[in-house]
Amino acid sequence: MKTILTLTTLLLATTFSNSVNAQKKPLENSLLWEITGKGLAKPSYIYGTIHMICENDFRMPEKITRTFDQTEKLILEIDYNDPNEMAALQKAGNTGTLLSKTLSPGQYNTVDSILKLKTKIPLKALDQYSLSTVYSIAISKTLPCSTPKSYEMDFIKLAKQKNMSTGGLETTKAQMDYVGKAFPDSVIVTHISQFDEYKAMLSAVIAAYKEENITKVGAEMNHKKFSSEATDKWLLEVRNNNWVQKMPEMMKKQSAFFAVGAAHLPGKKGILELLKAKGYTVKPVMN
Repeated sequence: MKTILTLTTLLLATTFSNSVNAQKKPLENSLLWEITGKGLAKPSYIYGTIHMICENDFRMPEKITRTFDQTEKLILEIDYNDPNEMAALQKAGNTGTLLSKTLSPGQYNTVDSILKLKTKIPLKALDQYSLSTVYSIAISKTLPCSTPKSYEMDFIKLAKQKNMSTGGLETTKAQMDYVGKAFPDSVIVTHISQFDEYKAMLSAVIAAYKEENITKVGAEMNHKKFSSEATDKWLLEVRNNNWVQKMPEMMKKQSAFFAVGAAHLPGKKGILELLKAKGYTVKPVMN
């Protein structure tokens, strides 16, 4: 289950264009931001995650755990602590329709050859999975480690340790619908064929992430080969607006710790600017 979770969520934080992530000026170097104002009794916080990263690159600074301990509820993109959501995620990864039946012979051979060359996995071994899951598996193989870590899973562990409730900004079904609209099969096949370019891009993203340079994270994800109007709209713009509509009520009830993909935070249509536009004060937590 953890493998399906990390593979699927990785797909959602990797392809956003310059038009969406344009920033008037660079943000302060912080992945953690405090949200106050508009009558909130207590501050809430939002942290930009990277959904999959090698253990030796994984960082959990004291400012994060300290802030986490001050909050009352963990809210992720999806509530991975909800058995129903996990069952839906597992079902989404296994469509019940074989790729050998849904892809054209040319598409199947293209994906198969890339997987064999770059990951040593024949497509036949993944025939029962959705093509987006196969894409995520290919992405995971661009990392220089075999057992990557997930910030979301670590936050869930912290929440369980302090008996903190958890929630989600969207359902698994909604997220999978957005993936389907953003990545039709023809686009995924093209992206898989660009394995080496993706590997270079992800390496640059991780380097910027370790520096907490959130503006650069967004810029590095601006790879024209992996972006389109559809990915901008369905993976970022629509979801950001949906989330920002839900966040006020969540923050009013209790101090919340939001953890979402870092690419959702910067830019004129990013969550930080959208919250400011609603009248909240948003500032970085530096130490």
